[in-house]
Amino acid sequence: MIISILLSTDKTQLTLFRNKNAYPIYMTIGNIPKEIHCKPSSCAYVLLGYLPTTQLETVNNQAKKRCLLSNMYHACMTHVTEPLKSAGEGGVNMSTATGHVHRNHPIFGGFIGDYPEQVLNTCMLTGDCPNCGCTHQFLGDFNPDGPRPLRNLDAVLAAIDSFEDDPTNFLQNCSQIHLKPVAHPFWQHLPYVNIYRSITPDVLHQLYQGILKHLIAWIIEVCSAAEIDAHCRRLPQNHNIWLFMKGISSLSCVTGQEHDQICRFLLGLIIDIHLPNGHSNARLLRSVRALLDFLYLAQYLIHTTTTLKLLDDALARFHANKDIFVDLGICDSFNIPKLHFASHYVELIKMFGTTDNFNTQYMERLHIDLAKDAYAATNRKDEFGQMTMWLEQKEKVL
Repeated sequence: MIISILLSTDKTQLTLFRNKNAYPIYMTIGNIPKEIHCKPSSCAYVLLGYLPTTQLETVNNQAKKRCLLSNMYHACMTHVTEPLKSAGEGGVNMSTATGHVHRNHPIFGGFIGDYPEQVLNTCMLTGDCPNCGCTHQFLGDFNPDGPRPLRNLDAVLAAIDSFEDDPTNFLQNCSQIHLKPVAHPFWQHLPYVNIYRSITPDVLHQLYQGILKHLIAWIIEVCSAAEIDAHCRRLPQNHNIWLFMKGISSLSCVTGQEHDQICRFLLGLIIDIHLPNGHSNARLLRSVRALLDFLYLAQYLIHTTTTLKLLDDALARFHANKDIFVDLGICDSFNIPKLHFASHYVELIKMFGTTDNFNTQYMERLHIDLAKDAYAATNRKDEFGQMTMWLEQKEKVL
């Protein structure tokens, strides 16, 4: 049996005022049914450890600091994933609940995380696509024939190996293929791993906190904050929709749940809006409708060939009408990594399954139990040792 190992890292804040952070790394396996995955109480995710959160304040050179932080992260991840090398190749015996012993091969199969975490794990430059390696200046281009092919792993490994073989040209070799100068990525020697095929979709950060966040900001700039807030106050009461009686333009630190509620009436806010300079709002309505269609289709719990075709069609409709924002002077390009990554959704859904298997919303919920509550149980001095001990005791009780 192949056991697909899924890893996730996400930095979280432990306090409101003292700027205390934690960097937990979680693990789950792809063999668990998703109705168990989505319940935090089922303990389908386990905490492997806490990664360092230091910012290397003593290093003044910013480029050197970024390079050191990236190498430190991969060194820690290499230590964490060390058991996967021998276990993935030769297998390891495990017993089932009935006592039968089987040989299983745990193999790193996917990474769940936000865009900064994806860039850090794939050693890509910030602004590029972590999947196909498309550079920042071409992210806004739409290819109706499908997404670009995956990045060439052999070329990446050859550049990384030059750290040992040709150290004088290591930085130049990495720069030529838009790669961060990481000497030893944690996935370099893991068996059967292609890190660029292991990046998964993320509905929370890519769609709600990414694409929809940009779309709402564009609409507010086009139609003016006062007009949008006035339309919000005129919405009729509804049992299933939050009412933002003070409007949505003044909201700060908007959560994914609030973005979800705004999406439910966003089209109604602009359906009769008047655009400046006599522009027709038809293209604006089509582009907003297309992104909302893509958002809800991407969250289907079951997909067929028809729904995946509709998903592609929704993205194509947005790109066909997105020039309305350029004509109105809102933006001059659409080189947004999260918007570009939407073109990979159909391919990744076919490969990994539906997007609810990889939503980072579950990890945000795990922060409460495995980081924030654990920190609250300490005396705030050398807290990580106390946090791990408290969590071990809690696990034994469970």
